[in-house]
Amino acid sequence: MPYHSSLQQIPMTCNQRLLAALSLAALSLPAQNFELSLEGGSVPGPLAINIEGLNPFEFVVLIPSNNNGPTPIGLFDPADLRSLDVGFDLLGSTITTLSGLFGDATVQLQVPPSPAFVDRALFWQAVTFQFLPTLINQISNPDVVRFGTAGAFRDRNLQTFDLRAFATALVRDDNKPLLVGGARGALLAQVATDQTEIYDPVTDLFVPGPVMTSPRSLHTQTEMLDGRFLITGGVDDGNNPQALAEIYDPATDTFTAVTPMNVPRCGATANLLDDGRVLLTGGLEALSTMPTQLSAIRDAVDSTEIYDPVTNTWTMGPSMNEPRAGHMSMQRTDGKIMLCGGISWYPVIFIGWLPTVETSCDIYDPATNTISAGPSMNNARALIEPVEIGPDRWLLAGGMNGLSIIPLNAGSPTNTAEIYDANANTWTSVGSMATARVNQKGWALPNGTFMLAGGGEGSILAPVSLDTTEIFDPATNTFSPGPTMNSPRAAAGMLFMPTGQVFLFGGASTNATVTNTTEWYFF
Repeated sequence: MPYHSSLQQIPMTCNQRLLAALSLAALSLPAQNFELSLEGGSVPGPLAINIEGLNPFEFVVLIPSNNNGPTPIGLFDPADLRSLDVGFDLLGSTITTLSGLFGDATVQLQVPPSPAFVDRALFWQAVTFQFLPTLINQISNPDVVRFGTAGAFRDRNLQTFDLRAFATALVRDDNKPLLVGGARGALLAQVATDQTEIYDPVTDLFVPGPVMTSPRSLHTQTEMLDGRFLITGGVDDGNNPQALAEIYDPATDTFTAVTPMNVPRCGATANLLDDGRVLLTGGLEALSTMPTQLSAIRDAVDSTEIYDPVTNTWTMGPSMNEPRAGHMSMQRTDGKIMLCGGISWYPVIFIGWLPTVETSCDIYDPATNTISAGPSMNNARALIEPVEIGPDRWLLAGGMNGLSIIPLNAGSPTNTAEIYDANANTWTSVGSMATARVNQKGWALPNGTFMLAGGGEGSILAPVSLDTTEIFDPATNTFSPGPTMNSPRAAAGMLFMPTGQVFLFGGASTNATVTNTTEWYFF
């Protein structure tokens, strides 16, 4: 039974609620464990309080607080030795509701446009009632929502323990984000870490997480069908590409080494196939630095391989038509995977080889385990992430597109953009960004537009991190300026918080040095 209200409107007094709770408690079936989750935090904006796992039509009280307790229940029920993870300072603003036929309910609130809410934390916990032996029966997990101005980035002065660029992140079963790997140092002289960090939204702190089996940065992370995560390759703490792989199991909060890949890879792509296997493509198998830093481009490979989690084995797949590293992959609804662009090289008589950035694309067909040529992009590009803008449609904006040895060009970003339509199997150029950028992050906005944030401009060997953002409108195929971030960030980590915000952490900041700062974008 949904409930709609405002944080400034209180439909019942606390005493009325408690009396109502007691009168209905006898009607409740034996309670079971139940979950509470929050969605929202924008000022102004909606706030949803979700509960699930109750009995049908069970009475429940939602308790807000400005602090996370603990509060002994014995203050009003001496027979109950338990504690709540919220304070009693807002008991006058408790909310009562009934679960629905399937034991769930959602309460909708509206956050007013008040600056007083910005940076405020509001803690919530839910309880059910009974007569004996204690007044309170079941207690939900606690959760918290932290508020920020809608449509803006917010730095709450929260820093990670480790400096991290090219890190990945995931949300654990307890809704606490886990930051995985990454590296400190400079983008081209990384020192990878095997450390992870857990962000606890209730305490608003980072704490050490389980240690990986290998230090890694520029690695891949793929959620498999059983909820575990396959983590492969990347560079180690000596900045060397590795073949080692491991699996993170959220159920046990542990990393376990699995069979290594056949080829060391950093800057590869990974895609979950429909049958549960994982396809790895391309990457650099080494990072040669002689005679120049661009020599590592010759280490890009055209090989692919497939991991089978059932047998814990890797099998070599078909070769791509070109070596690719830092390329893009897009999984179509027909199961085929589009592999696009990337840093590459081609053989040249007498000289040996020359570097390039590809416009070409390959299509992997899992039904036949074959790779065939796809339509080429309109512009060469590498080192970006595709942004899905609709079913079987992706935006590719920016990326590195210039690279040569004679004359020396260490690589520069582009501001061009184009859309791949898998149904038509075509590329269409769209309006350009105001700023050329590489290694940025992108996500969808509620109004149907898409944000591209940060990244770097300038030479790939001397990048300048950006704090600017741009918003793409698919209705007009144009970009417009977006809100400014609090810190320049290239190769930052990103995830979507369970409460709905975009969480950005680390990346290269001022002077291309890796940072440990964080910020949130509020929709």
